[in-house]
Amino acid sequence: MARVTENGISGLVGNLIFYSVNGKNYVRTRPKPRKKKRGEKANPLNTIFGTVSRHGSKMLKLVSEEFGFPIKRDVYNSTRGWMRNLYSAHKDDASWPLSVRSSGMCQLNPGTDLRDYFKADITVSDSGKGKITVSFPDINPKNDIKAPIRTMKVNIKLIAVVSNFETGVHPCRACTEQYSFIFDNSPVPAKSFVLQTKAGAGDIGLVMLAMQFETADLPAGTFNKELRWMPAAIVAMGRLRA
Repeated sequence: MARVTENGISGLVGNLIFYSVNGKNYVRTRPKPRKKKRGEKANPLNTIFGTVSRHGSKMLKLVSEEFGFPIKRDVYNSTRGWMRNLYSAHKDDASWPLSVRSSGMCQLNPGTDLRDYFKADITVSDSGKGKITVSFPDINPKNDIKAPIRTMKVNIKLIAVVSNFETGVHPCRACTEQYSFIFDNSPVPAKSFVLQTKAGAGDIGLVMLAMQFETADLPAGTFNKELRWMPAAIVAMGRLRA
């Protein structure tokens, strides 16, 4: 639809587009959609983007309420871009294992980086039959964690979400675990958690971590709600084995 301005008509009227450049008015024909030539193959990048956009968005939406802050459009876009790059690189691989090292991290809370808050190495592995193992090394909370003042307790939420991705035959599934410890100089021994996703062989899996801090100025059992103290990230993506 066009509109009348001080400089004339601007917008679309039928198949004509009215516009102005440097104070001069112009009109051009509306471009027609490009027809696909017979035998022309679809652009694989468009196919990959479409797959990630459909299934990846559903995976993120399923767990969006686990983080305590809204997942906004820019985060959806950056997350799908990160997923698309990994999926494009590995979709045809015979094996695409879950791994923090090979995946890198995709931050879910803009302005924070999980690696600045939890400085010890985390490992993720596929234990088969839909089981994902997340392992933490020995840590000293005061040395290995960045936390707000008056922090008494740290809670780490572990989230796994899976989807068969390419076909979407069954809905994506998610499961969570909690890892909590006192925030002081007392050593916390190494610990592993098994996330039972009930995924099938070949499903795509995402593993996410979100940190929460319980401080002395808050009621017991509640966590700091300042966005700068709510780091969260996808730490691994891969294809699950049988």
